[in-house]
Amino acid sequence: MKMMRPGRMEYEGEATFKHYAYMKGGMRFVGYTCICASGNNAAVLHYGHAGEPNDKRVNDGDMLLFDMGAEYAGYTADITASFPANGRFTENQKFVYNTCLKAN
Repeated sequence: MKMMRPGRMEYEGEATFKHYAYMKGGMRFVGYTCICASGNNAAVLHYGHAGEPNDKRVNDGDMLLFDMGAEYAGYTADITASFPANGRFTENQKFVYNTCLKAN
């Protein structure tokens, strides 16, 4: 999440996750297709497959949705996070984020 910012490509987030999982945890495989979506792509169910390959440039003001999981010893982790690309929520983003947070 720290390396993502406006101007980066969505696939850079995917590549960073895969590299970190293998380099730090020895996890050679992901458990499922990584979703690294920004802006409107974050509303596309199961974005990140071959037809929608995490290939959008991240814009200032975009929200990012990451849903990824590495596989280790037959188990798969599921990590999902939403965050603003520029590190600051807009008022609307903050409202939606906090509403979802309170619902859990």
